[in-house]
Amino acid sequence: MVGGTMTSMKYARWMFIAAVLSSPFWHAERAHSAVAESAATTKSANVSVPGNQKWFDTGMDVNAGDKLHITAKGTVTMGQNAAITPAGAPRGWVDTLRPLMVPSAGRGALVGRIGNSDAATPFVVGADGSVTAPVAGRLYLGINQDVTQAPDGKYEVHIDRVVATSAAGSQAKYNFQPLFAELNQKLPYRISDKPENGNPGDLVNFVLVGTQEQVTKAFKSAGWLQADKTNKDAVVSALLATLQKDPYMTVPMSILYLFGRPQDFGFERTDPVLVAAQRHHFRIWDAPFSTPQQMLWAGAGTHDIGIEKDQRSANAITHKIDQEVDKERDFIAATLQQAGWVQAMEYMTRPNPLTETKTATGGTIKSDGRVLVIVLNKTQQ
Repeated sequence: MVGGTMTSMKYARWMFIAAVLSSPFWHAERAHSAVAESAATTKSANVSVPGNQKWFDTGMDVNAGDKLHITAKGTVTMGQNAAITPAGAPRGWVDTLRPLMVPSAGRGALVGRIGNSDAATPFVVGADGSVTAPVAGRLYLGINQDVTQAPDGKYEVHIDRVVATSAAGSQAKYNFQPLFAELNQKLPYRISDKPENGNPGDLVNFVLVGTQEQVTKAFKSAGWLQADKTNKDAVVSALLATLQKDPYMTVPMSILYLFGRPQDFGFERTDPVLVAAQRHHFRIWDAPFSTPQQMLWAGAGTHDIGIEKDQRSANAITHKIDQEVDKERDFIAATLQQAGWVQAMEYMTRPNPLTETKTATGGTIKSDGRVLVIVLNKTQQ
């Protein structure tokens, strides 16, 4: 009898569960839960982006991998150009000389960036744009302008953010010690102005771990331009840029040497008007001890801040660099981080660090003597 009662109770319990699962109330609750889950991953905001503020804080924080859909409407006036929309004004010849926030975009276009650092790479939004956040940070929006002409007016902007389903952008663990041991044995401390017996120059202050494709993609994403290698290349690039009404900013760099040969690539970041005298720039060399499993690039980065006398020759001039060269080393790394290309990085202290010396042209160099080793992601995060 007791056994029959227990069997009846179990049967009644399963009948109750089945009734609940089949009820409209249960399905309504599940639908409500799914909607709530979707709402938790989607955020929206409406903001007014004024023309008299270079970068406007939207108040929206994003994570690496978040997808943003941004639409804008309204008009602004810039000089003689009235009724400019968020898509931006058509580019003219004078725009090739304007140091705009995004030089390749039209004046007045809606632009954005993640984070309020100069290392962040601005991107074009326009009237209707989508972007995947490469790194976590605050979303800033602005109206594409230069220092001579602030827009009069504002844009009304709507932002939809779809939150990434998994966290991205965190640095992976990497065992640097075997690489540090190899670099301390094989990596020169400085570059030179001649293949052999030249004047010692800039410090080798960073190393990249990644393929050539990773390197070129990473720096392009981070807002760096690959410098023309020859004057002939420069003429062609300048002509094409002018025809397309784009600024020419890939000015060739002087040839310097490491491992007995010229740089493989030079990269620069600057404004169109200042490129001849002031620019962030660096040179990189494919290290001869690279392997197919671990490609290594040695780099020397400095920040040109003006022109000075070249002490190697009586009447020659050269670029003057910011003597605190560690700032450029760290700026290069920050741009790669902001673009979501850094898997891991760590400073290497050398056995006999150089903390103060002279460039090949006689300028002063000051440093903490460390080399920053940066491991690139296989793809942008």
